[in-house]
Amino acid sequence: MKIHFKLFLILIFIFIKQPLSIAEQKITFLNLEKILNDTISGKKIIKNLEKQKNNNANNFKKISDEIRSKEENILKQKNILSKEEFEKKIINLRQEVDQFNKDRNKTIKEYEITKKNELDNFLKKITPYIEKYIAENSVGLVLNQKNIFIADKKYDITEKIIAIVDENLK
Repeated sequence: MKIHFKLFLILIFIFIKQPLSIAEQKITFLNLEKILNDTISGKKIIKNLEKQKNNNANNFKKISDEIRSKEENILKQKNILSKEEFEKKIINLRQEVDQFNKDRNKTIKEYEITKKNELDNFLKKITPYIEKYIAENSVGLVLNQKNIFIADKKYDITEKIIAIVDENLK
């Protein structure tokens, strides 16, 4: 009976002690998307990516318009050209469209790779500043706000991190 009582006391002590140790850890969260959008270096990255995306879109629109123009010209000449010549021009146009689609897909993939690399580099640059903040403020855990359902705003360190990143990265 005494063994059961001692075992019971030990288990109670373990269960009581565990929540206290968890409660001692400071947990915070931040919004990585806001850090990207509101920091000076993040804004530069976004601006460059948007510029590249718009240039690609403009180039594709120009080429697409040229292809449509060629198609209209071929269709206008349908009654004038011989059947073989017309089919030859249609085949050439289809090859040009296929090449355009391949180039477009390749450029889109390259853009996505560039975007991923730029964002990864940005995260690598800001991570040491976040780690320094964590060490200085005895933070046990930092979560991304995107993964939090609801939390008290006093645990949001986004603005503090934005100020630190703007101060250190230019």
